[in-house]
Amino acid sequence: MTIQTIQLNKLALSDLNVRKVKPKEIEALAADIQARGVLQNLIGYDEDGKIRICAGGRRYRALKLLQKAKAIPGTFEVPVEIRSKDEALEISLAENAQREDMHPADAIAAYRAIIDSGKDVDDVAASFGVSPAYVRRVLKLAALHPTILKAFQKDEIGMGAAQAFALTDDQDRQLEVFKRTGDNAHQIRAMLTQEKVADTDKHFRIVGEEAYCAAGGTFTTDLFGERRYCDDAGLVMDLVQDRLDAIAKAAREDGWRDAEGQLYRPDSYWMRGHLEPAGERDPTEEETAQLVEIEAAIAKRESEVDEDDHDYDDELRALTRKQDAIVSACRVFTAEQKAEHSLIVFIGHDGIEQVAFTRTAKGTAADGPKPPRPDYSQKVMDQLGGIRTMAVREALASDPELALDVLLTGLLGQVRGNAYSWQQAAEITAEKNRFHVDDAVMGHSTIADIDEIARADLDRLAETPTLDDMRQMDSEAKLRLLAYCVASQITSLSFHSDRDRQLAQIVGAAQINMADKWEPNQVFYDQLSKATLLKLLAEGCGNDAVENCQTMKRSDLAVTVNERLAGRRILPPALRPSALPDAADSESQAA
Repeated sequence: MTIQTIQLNKLALSDLNVRKVKPKEIEALAADIQARGVLQNLIGYDEDGKIRICAGGRRYRALKLLQKAKAIPGTFEVPVEIRSKDEALEISLAENAQREDMHPADAIAAYRAIIDSGKDVDDVAASFGVSPAYVRRVLKLAALHPTILKAFQKDEIGMGAAQAFALTDDQDRQLEVFKRTGDNAHQIRAMLTQEKVADTDKHFRIVGEEAYCAAGGTFTTDLFGERRYCDDAGLVMDLVQDRLDAIAKAAREDGWRDAEGQLYRPDSYWMRGHLEPAGERDPTEEETAQLVEIEAAIAKRESEVDEDDHDYDDELRALTRKQDAIVSACRVFTAEQKAEHSLIVFIGHDGIEQVAFTRTAKGTAADGPKPPRPDYSQKVMDQLGGIRTMAVREALASDPELALDVLLTGLLGQVRGNAYSWQQAAEITAEKNRFHVDDAVMGHSTIADIDEIARADLDRLAETPTLDDMRQMDSEAKLRLLAYCVASQITSLSFHSDRDRQLAQIVGAAQINMADKWEPNQVFYDQLSKATLLKLLAEGCGNDAVENCQTMKRSDLAVTVNERLAGRRILPPALRPSALPDAADSESQAA
């Protein structure tokens, strides 16, 4: 290593200089060099007759600026420390990393280049006094799509957004999300994990990591947010259902007349009679010891607190709750109760809950065979309901006469009958009913947005139009706006409400064929259970296809079903015409 004085015109900036983002305040540095000279040497290596500067690029640029201004000649001698080319990149990174104004994008590219030169993560970490985990995080950012890295370099996105994009290694997916979200770290993370389940989710906690991994589940780790996501949300829900089914089976073996495992709390939860335990068991030795300890603690605390304050003392109330919990655990259902009534096992707010319901009157539906497990989860049904709602809205916004009929039907039902707005397919209110279906589930839907349908007419009006504005519009424009307003009230996401009777009539009147509006895609199929996927495959491709795919993993089967059913116009049952009862059928069933 030697320091030489070399003429400025024999120097050139090295491609290995890690500072790619254009540095600021070069003019100020040039003025300082002109006044006091070069106080610190540059560092470079010899290549093709030129000394390539790998560290000291700002000083080099300042000197070239002075040369351009004719303040110094090209023969101006510059102190340069000569190193080998192999050392150049590390020297450049080490020098620039010590400066606060080095752009993070430059450090990211430099670490990647050092690793590509043959050094491993531990070597790089030791060289720069950082942890191996830090180097891995930097390298994760270095693998971002070039367009995103360029945007980061230009400060079009911040560090938070760049870190969020690192949740996936799929650069095409990164770019797709970038085009739709820009610099919004929260939205980026939400889009990249919408098909995943966080390892803090209650469903995953019920399954456990051991069972999930044993079933072939994998994780995506957020190196920056220090969170993990289960890659296969469908597998998690299948394992949860298996756990619920196992508990229900054990309950039936224990004497319950019926026991069923459900992912969600039953819709009839508050309408059915809840069964209270009529039996009692002796507390275990551990419970007995706990009760003695709690009773002593209660007596001690009561002696310390005024009697009038006993009901308001937090410590006493906490002790009493513990005591009540142990006493409640000793209350049990009798064999007679189990033989006569049913148990529902479902996922509640804090995990698995088991609730016993009283048996309904003899001869009711409860005495019939147990209903099969639903093919589609409530989340999927909500998505399908949203897609159907969008299709109906589109039809009404495009057909003013039909929208007027729907409006008058709803208003007259309320004014002259006993109907309520919340029972109507078009819930006529002063606010636009809002809902959301993920863009990823919508896929290549042909459903037009009602705001775009009415865009030309809406643009002619202020956001809150006056009566004068409205009176100046022609009748056709008013009808189109009426259609838009009625369409915005359609809100029948559910498939089991009274609104379906009216919605069925609208679908028929508008002649909506959902197969023309939406086709299931990979994101949708990824949410379904294996049994449901096989049902759809059988419908579209026959039983032979089902036999060939019977042993496939659920995630692989979802990909196969997506490929095999593409273009076949196979819809989930909820979106088929038969899923929407007509008014006559509904009224006869209600009679």
